[in-house]
Order: sequence, then structure tokens, then C-alpha cells
Amino acid sequence: MALAGPAGAAVTAIQVDSSNLFGSLDQRYGAGCAYGIIADVDTEAPVEFKVNGQSVLGGTKEPDGGKAVYNWVPVAPGEYTITATQSGVSKSVGPLTVGVGVYTGSSCIVLY
Repeated sequence: MALAGPAGAAVTAIQVDSSNLFGSLDQRYGAGCAYGIIADVDTEAPVEFKVNGQSVLGGTKEPDGGKAVYNWVPVAPGEYTITATQSGVSKSVGPLTVGVGVYTGSSCIVLY
């Protein structure tokens, strides 16, 4: 028997923290670089993140202060869509274009 989430439990927005991008004019992301995927939520129910529809290790996060954050590190160039789900309500971001990335220790340079 599945239990229903709290009334009103929902992901209200999802975004990518790309503050470590350097020189990426077309909002490409770099393989091997880390990005925070931030889901704004309206309850403290767990949030499940999926990449291209697939569950990911460590992808279920407990919200803190109305936000749940998943640390996404794309492993290869390509197109990605990330979905956050809370109590059956989902929001997605993407497709996100990932190119070859060089992590400098504080930023990511996307070569192409």
C-alpha cells in the first residue's frame, strides 16, 4: 500500500547552479564538472532526482529550507534531462548540452 504525500507536496521549480562555468557562451556544461541541481519544494518530503529517466545513486535527497540539492557530475558529453519528483509531482530541466569539460579546481571550462 502506497502512502500519499502531504497535501500540496510538490516540486515548484528546478534549476541548475552553473556558477562554476567559465567561458560557456551557449550554456553548455562540462563532462567531469559538478553542478548543483536545485529543486524548490513546498514540503519536507524526500525528493527523487533522475537523469534521463534513470534513478541515480544518491539521488533521493531530504529538503532543507524548501530546497533539495543533487550534485550532478555528467560523465560524458551528450544531452541530459534531469527530473525532480516529490510525492508524485515532477519538474524537469533540459535538455542540457554537455561538452568536454576541464575542471580547474574552482571553475569549469567547456571546450566544445
